[in-house]
Amino acid sequence: MSVAQMALALLHVASTCAFMAPVSSPCRSLEASRTMSHNRAAARQILRMSTESSHVEARRTFLKSALTLPLTLAVGQRAGAEVFFDTERYGDKELKVSTINKVKQQFRALYEKKPELLVPLFRLAMEDALSFDAGTRENGPDGSVLQRVGGPGSEYLKEAAEEVRRIKSELNRQTQLTSADIIAFAGAVAIEATGGPRTVVQLGRADGKPSSKSGMSSWDFSAPTAEGILGAMSKSGLTAKEAVLLAGAIGSLNQASLNMKEAIANKVVCDVEDPSCTSEEEGYYGLYSPVTIRSETSNLYGKNRGASAVNSNTGFDSARIAGLAGDAKFSNKFLIDAASGKSDDPLAKALMSDKEMSKWVMEYGKKGNNNKFVKDCEKCYVALTELGRSNTSR
Repeated sequence: MSVAQMALALLHVASTCAFMAPVSSPCRSLEASRTMSHNRAAARQILRMSTESSHVEARRTFLKSALTLPLTLAVGQRAGAEVFFDTERYGDKELKVSTINKVKQQFRALYEKKPELLVPLFRLAMEDALSFDAGTRENGPDGSVLQRVGGPGSEYLKEAAEEVRRIKSELNRQTQLTSADIIAFAGAVAIEATGGPRTVVQLGRADGKPSSKSGMSSWDFSAPTAEGILGAMSKSGLTAKEAVLLAGAIGSLNQASLNMKEAIANKVVCDVEDPSCTSEEEGYYGLYSPVTIRSETSNLYGKNRGASAVNSNTGFDSARIAGLAGDAKFSNKFLIDAASGKSDDPLAKALMSDKEMSKWVMEYGKKGNNNKFVKDCEKCYVALTELGRSNTSR
């Protein structure tokens, strides 16, 4: 291969690496971007040298640069991410959609039976993602959280981890899903199933090796502090804004789970002889919210027969399950209460005790800002599940 050909090849590699970097990632390094620009400039310089002169010195300079440039590229690629995504892992688009539907249905069924797992499974997803270290660019949402659950301070997540393992075992009879992907969908479906927006999570994470403790270890949920919450975020390169959005999601999910548990405990089984219900399997009365579910055959809300989803883009199942939450659907209500200063919730008090976080609480806690909160929260969660992302395979 001639010097010019080798230079062109290196220029192509540098451009490809730059293209593959996740531009939208909230944790992308400016240094990594500058490194890619430097690599491209170096390759172009080498190309000019090779065409302008055939002297031995030019060849020596090129060979020296050619040896060092791949090392720079390799380091830059590793610095970019440590969670490997293979977007073709589950086959073509049709197979991917089928896989996603199966995972979501598992969690919808689980949350309808055990709404008390909404918060633990959302937290499990956070624990997994916040193992990402913005300083070393290592770890991330790779499923390794399952290896850490069971230790001091993580007993609360034990049942959530067991459910992830169960779902993986059941689904792996048909397709080989990774724990990392299942955990990412656990939080997404928690948002959807409580009345939140459709949350699009990317498939293809590779499971990682057991890693060090997550940044979430500083966030004590029994007695949260502003320092602990911000510490959990900062290790992964996140800010007070993300802290408030995720805390707001946890607060909302907790309120929804309490309402859902009460609704399930007080359910009235559908009477098969009642003309408004043709089968007990269709559900029970008194659990649907007028905002989400409307009966097509009756003006009375709460009748199951012919019920359809209204004002929901997450499908009938999620809308029906969200009806269990009543007026505690996924929203900024928790932050509204926190912003009022009247909330006795320890998490709300911790958020308001910090100047930067309280600023975002006041912003998202406005009564007219629910749509803004819900939209930004969905984006924040998706970004969380892609911390440290790399599209290269192992």
